[in-house]
Amino acid sequence: MLRTYLLYASMCILGVVIIARIITIQYVQGSKWKATAANMTTGYVTIEAMRGNIYAADGNLLATSLPYYDVAMDVNTDYLTDELFNSKIDSLSRCFAQLFKDKSADEYYRLLKSARSADSRYVLLHKAASYEQLQKVKHFPLLRLGRNKGGMIVEQNYKRELPFRDLAERTIGYTRDNISVGLEGAFDEYLRGDSGRILMEKLAGGVRVPINTDDDVQPQNGEDVVSTININYQDVAETSLREQLIKHHADHGCVVLMEVKTGRVLAAANLARKDSAEKYEESYNYALGEAAEPGSTFKLSSLIVAMEDGYVNNSDTINLENGTHQYADRVMHDAEHDVSGWVTVQRAFEMSSNVGISKVIYKYYANQPKKFVDGLCRLGLNEPLHLSIPGEGTPRMPDPSDKKGGWSAVSLPWLSIGYGVNVTPLQTLTIYNSVANNGIMVKPRFVDALMKNGKVVQTFSTQVINPKICSASTLVKLRKLLEGVVLRGTAKNLNNTVYSIAGKTGTAQISTHGIYKVDGKINYQASFVGYFPANNPEYSCIVIMNSPSSDGYYGNITAGPIFREIADKVYASSIKIDPSVSSTASANKHNAPAVKCGDFKDINNALNRMGIAFHGSGSTGMVDASIQDSTVHIASASYQKMLKQGIMPDLHGMNAEDAVYLLENNHLKVTVKGMGSVAEQSLPAGTKFNKGQKVLLQLS
Repeated sequence: MLRTYLLYASMCILGVVIIARIITIQYVQGSKWKATAANMTTGYVTIEAMRGNIYAADGNLLATSLPYYDVAMDVNTDYLTDELFNSKIDSLSRCFAQLFKDKSADEYYRLLKSARSADSRYVLLHKAASYEQLQKVKHFPLLRLGRNKGGMIVEQNYKRELPFRDLAERTIGYTRDNISVGLEGAFDEYLRGDSGRILMEKLAGGVRVPINTDDDVQPQNGEDVVSTININYQDVAETSLREQLIKHHADHGCVVLMEVKTGRVLAAANLARKDSAEKYEESYNYALGEAAEPGSTFKLSSLIVAMEDGYVNNSDTINLENGTHQYADRVMHDAEHDVSGWVTVQRAFEMSSNVGISKVIYKYYANQPKKFVDGLCRLGLNEPLHLSIPGEGTPRMPDPSDKKGGWSAVSLPWLSIGYGVNVTPLQTLTIYNSVANNGIMVKPRFVDALMKNGKVVQTFSTQVINPKICSASTLVKLRKLLEGVVLRGTAKNLNNTVYSIAGKTGTAQISTHGIYKVDGKINYQASFVGYFPANNPEYSCIVIMNSPSSDGYYGNITAGPIFREIADKVYASSIKIDPSVSSTASANKHNAPAVKCGDFKDINNALNRMGIAFHGSGSTGMVDASIQDSTVHIASASYQKMLKQGIMPDLHGMNAEDAVYLLENNHLKVTVKGMGSVAEQSLPAGTKFNKGQKVLLQLS
């Protein structure tokens, strides 16, 4: 009995404890646990705002957010009786299988049956359905009954889409994982808008339903960004760049087209080789972020400094010394080693002579290198441009006072031709654009305006970095230098009679940790930067190609054709930019063909077959051809006479067959590179030569 009494007492005590605990939870702590339960089943959910669009300058859509929908179902809603559910599940399964084609009807049937048996209140049927697909789903069996009766659950999400796919992809950019790239990253605070919030109740199975309260906040959609990109120019820039990259097996390249007066970037293409030799994608913004040694395109900046300091004129002469000159323990070389004698600074620049430009700078700044570097810094080459788009490369300018940091006896001459200094392609373009813009340096910009609900809320105007990079007299000299490069120099293959181009070629060796020759191989960076029309500049452009194949790494051969193709496209769509083009030039373009210099028999045969009349039928041998008043004029050339006197004639524009015939008949050893007509000759016109001397002809 004692054991029975003890057991009875224990049960009574346990009962009292349970009753006391219930009273405590229900009445003493009731409010606390009710609040906890409410927090577990209800809460505010953030509603993301719809991200703003990015437009091209002409209104074309470059980036937009499209809605996508996750379709789910509450298969155990109170209205769905077993009889109703079982009568419609077959047809519902077939509808989903036919629309989405991701599962069979049997698989959908088993998924719905299993969820029903498990008393699930939420079963995901399809992710990322389009708006059109959602409208069809709303008419499916059961789901057409709506949320409460049919159990249909729809969650809306947004996905960023690029209507033009990879066109200007890097410039458009993205934001993800705390990484901001391009316009998406630069203007994220405007594009993303303001998120809203809504009170939601969580049901069994993870289903959330809204509870409308006065505290709900509706999202405010983001603003739209109107960029400066011209989609047509962007297309031709990327297409031309890709074709040349494939042709020359280059590693990567970039193109930027800009309006001279405003700094508006109309096209920005950046392509890099992927796994396939012919597959190039936009994976990095080289134009913005790659700070590297520019090579010969830097020579313009060097001469700006020297001219502004009053040391140099275009007509000054310099001895090229057979294309080699020694500075301390290093020898400077020209690409054309047979060039010799005294030439003007104008001609040295046109030929892109390393020896000529470096000797000019060394002559005046050898004892005051800091003055030269300070002049470069006045051009802003030591500072970033502080552009709106993130990821700008950091320039590097050597310091003459830092002997331990690498400044040596050879630093000045190599700096003058673009080595030992790092700048981005956009910095280089900004300098050349300043020359085209009457000395006014403007900042490149990528955005014209911000819009909200179709109305402009903010505009972006041209920003002047430097109102005057040089004097008016220096500006005249600089333009003459750049025009000469295309008329007579290394970019003669870009010259045309329709509109004028001014610019500079560049062929720089690429260093790897300060070493230019790796495993016996030298990699090159080919470039061309300039503006057009030369007499009334409206557009500036830079083209850079990195590591082209060794059979064609000069700037005029690899980068030049890209520049020309873009310029042709712009000119064709903006004839008004060059009012100086005469009616005669237009007539020549349409009524008379371009005739190269060559053998009279060949030219006579070609013109007769085409039914084109010409003057000069009495000519024989090698002849010159020109267009005058829409008519072809032929006259005996002076080639043979000059060659017999031991003087090199100007062979530019002549076809390879005729040029080789002429030179070899006059006892010269000829080497030909490339295809087409003569674009460069190692012995300049007017140079004395000896029998047996070597001549290199670079064809266009």
